[in-house]
Amino acid sequence: MRVSYNGSMRPSQGRDRGSSPRTRTINTMKFKNLFLEAIKSRVFVALWMLMLIEVIALIILIAINIHPRQLQIPVHFDAFSVEQYFRDQWFYLFNFIAFGIAMFFLNSWVSLKILDIKGRHLALSFLCATVTVLFIVTILIAAILRVAGIQ
Repeated sequence: MRVSYNGSMRPSQGRDRGSSPRTRTINTMKFKNLFLEAIKSRVFVALWMLMLIEVIALIILIAINIHPRQLQIPVHFDAFSVEQYFRDQWFYLFNFIAFGIAMFFLNSWVSLKILDIKGRHLALSFLCATVTVLFIVTILIAAILRVAGIQ
């Protein structure tokens, strides 16, 4: 037995190593209810589908433009260093696919959290901003792939 901070005696249980299974079940249920609430909105579904289409287009774009080669490709530009272009192996370009997929899932999760905390309008605004940023990222990645294809 050890004395807790409030002076009462209780069995030694050690430190709490995370949430209990009941708390995890409640959080899972809350997430499921938020997802079902968002699915009922056509705008949420349309924005998620638009994000998914952009990610699929990004994956196709990268899959078409990646060519295994011995040459190293430029992956980073820095105007303030002696060597302005930094090079790496061709498989570095697969990171762009992971970025698109991570952006889709993480921003979808964040939009559900915003829906829970701040409401529908802010969550929809966040998804619109995500779609716009993903579109700009796709254009930038296409430009990077053109430069990588020239080298």
